Amino acid sequence: MKSIAHKLWAGMMLLVVVVLVLLWSFQIVFLEDFYTKQRVGEVRNRAKALVQDFYTLDGEDFRDALEGLAYDYNCSIEILDRRGGVLYSSGPGMHMPMMAHHYQRGGLLKEIMSGREVTLPVTHPRFGSSYMVIGIPIEKDAEVSGAFLINMPLAPVQDTAAILKKQLVYITAILLVAALGLSFLLSRSFIRPILEITGVTGSMAAGDFGARLNIRSADEIGALSRAVNYLGEELSKTEQLRRDLIANVSHELRTPLSLIRGYAETIKDVSGDNKEKREKHIGVIIEESERLGSIVDDILDLSRMQSGSITLERAPFDLGGTIYGVIKRYDLLSNETGIEIVLESASGLRVQADEARIEQVLFNLINNAFNYSKPGDVIKVSAKPEGNTVRVEVSDTGKGIPPEDLGNIWDRYYKGDKSEDRKAVGTGLGLAIVKNILEAHKVRFGVDSTVGKGTTFWFQLELV
Repeated sequence: MKSIAHKLWAGMMLLVVVVLVLLWSFQIVFLEDFYTKQRVGEVRNRAKALVQDFYTLDGEDFRDALEGLAYDYNCSIEILDRRGGVLYSSGPGMHMPMMAHHYQRGGLLKEIMSGREVTLPVTHPRFGSSYMVIGIPIEKDAEVSGAFLINMPLAPVQDTAAILKKQLVYITAILLVAALGLSFLLSRSFIRPILEITGVTGSMAAGDFGARLNIRSADEIGALSRAVNYLGEELSKTEQLRRDLIANVSHELRTPLSLIRGYAETIKDVSGDNKEKREKHIGVIIEESERLGSIVDDILDLSRMQSGSITLERAPFDLGGTIYGVIKRYDLLSNETGIEIVLESASGLRVQADEARIEQVLFNLINNAFNYSKPGDVIKVSAKPEGNTVRVEVSDTGKGIPPEDLGNIWDRYYKGDKSEDRKAVGTGLGLAIVKNILEAHKVRFGVDSTVGKGTTFWFQLELV
């Protein structure tokens, strides 16, 4: 398999070769013709200007102008009258009288005398040299009175083109060598960060989520490296959460399993025929079995929520009545723990949501409040209208949550105080389930807490 560096190098070299081929094509096919036309155009324009001044310039000035043109372009100039007689002959090159005879014999002089300009390539009859003949009619009073003939040798043009071709050979060699080196360096420079990214992603695939890239560029490669670094950070967090989840789930499952096993062994070895002890121990087994089932149910429920496989069944319902029904189910726990729970709710609060899921949210929030309250504390549940919504709050007077922990409380099994054992109310997944249910409803929710004073969890539902 060819590497990207090799493909990039080959692409650059192909581009250089294509450019050089185009340059060579222009040099070989077009340059000489282009240069010849350019020189002929310059000479013709100078000659036309002189023709216009033929009857106005002083004779000496006109002769100087003619000799200047002949010198600048290494050409010969003849001025003929209507009968072909030579009025002026100047400059190096072919013998002009012989050329004039050639023109007349070929009918070109007649063509010029008819008022048309002539540009004709010719070859010296004896030496084979190439020339360009330019003929311009001289007019007076709208009649042609003579011909202005220029005989420009093409040898200088051909020599210049030959020199340029030779130079192009050296330029081509230099460009090829430079292109080889530069394309190699550029391909290496381009591929180096890609190799780094490949190495880091390979490390992440192997489980090393601490690997990071140090590519600081403002292009797409830099954006990709930042995305890979962000991916590494998120994978590190996910891995830590996975480890915490395994540890906490193991702890949560181990506790009821240990109790079930312990009490089962007690029934077997100790209780005997003591009916009261046996029923008490069996009651503990049933209670812990139910708790174990709740943990498993919550894990499955949370998994289904996060995979998006649960559909909300929205319908209008009386929110105040639902909250009251949830609170009544805590009467026994409230009496046993000495933690008071009070309700503050306006009447007629009808909302459209999944009632069963909102009940689940309330249960989990109240369970969380019980876990972090002590005997004598008060848990307050309130529901108050705010515009076209109702704000539901569950507040406790516990020790509160430190600011640095507020962003993590919605995580599964997260505990701000690592030294504190989780109480028996709930499964440790409550707030994570709350978050997923409220996000599925697309409503606003949050938490406010002050250390030493307590915590308030809140969410808002639209009134109907």
